[in-house]
Amino acid sequence: MKVIGVDVIRGSIRSRSRRPGYAFVLLEDGEIVEETEVTLHRLLRRLAEVRPEVLAVDSLQELAADQHELYALLQAMPTGTRLVQVTGGERTESLAQVAGRFNIRFNRLNPYDEARTTARVAALGAGAEVIAFENTTDIAVTRHRSPGRGGWSQNRYTRKIHGAVQRKAREIEAELAAAGVRYTKQETRAFGGSSRVVFTLPMARRDVPVSTYYGADVQVRITGKRL
Repeated sequence: MKVIGVDVIRGSIRSRSRRPGYAFVLLEDGEIVEETEVTLHRLLRRLAEVRPEVLAVDSLQELAADQHELYALLQAMPTGTRLVQVTGGERTESLAQVAGRFNIRFNRLNPYDEARTTARVAALGAGAEVIAFENTTDIAVTRHRSPGRGGWSQNRYTRKIHGAVQRKAREIEAELAAAGVRYTKQETRAFGGSSRVVFTLPMARRDVPVSTYYGADVQVRITGKRL
C-alpha cells in the first residue's frame, strides 16, 4: 500500500505572495521510500506518477483555501487516490491525539515528522475520507486542440483529429466493456469521426477503470458530479 503524507513547511495556500511548500513523505508497505519538499504543483505531479492509494493530511486547509479549490484538487488527483484527513471529519481531534492511539510519538515542530506521522496513521486506518462527488462520473473524450478552418490540408487535419477522438473513445468503450461497467454514451459526430464522446458511469470517480489522458490531438477528462 502506498500512502503519501504532507505537511506545510512554509507559506500558505491563502497567500498570493508566499505559496506553500510541503514536506512530502511517501510510505510504501509501511516503509519510508521518499522524503522531499514539494510545491502543490509538484505534489500533483508526484501523485500522478506514484498513484498512491491515499493522500493524507492533518488539515484540508493546508491544501485548499475554499470549497472551490477543494473540488479542483480532487478532480486533479488520480482516480484511484483517496484524500484522507487523518484528524477526522465533522468532529476533529489533534494529530497528537490520533497518533497517541497508535503509540506514535513525533516532533510537532518538525514538518517532516508530522508528514511521516500523517502517512503512518493513515496507513493504519485513521481519519476520514474527503468525499465531494456523487457516485456518478463522466469520461469526456474530446479534441485537445482546435482544427482551425479552411483549405484542403486543413480538412485533412480536421479529419485526423476527429478520427483520433473516435478511436480513443472506442478504446475506452472496450475497456469499460471488459471491466463489466455499465454506462451511457453521448457522441457528437463530426467530419472524419467524432468531436466529443461522453461516457456517464454510475460509480465514484476513484473506481473508474480509465485514466486521464492528454495527447497531441485527444484528451480524456474524468469528472465526478458534485454533491
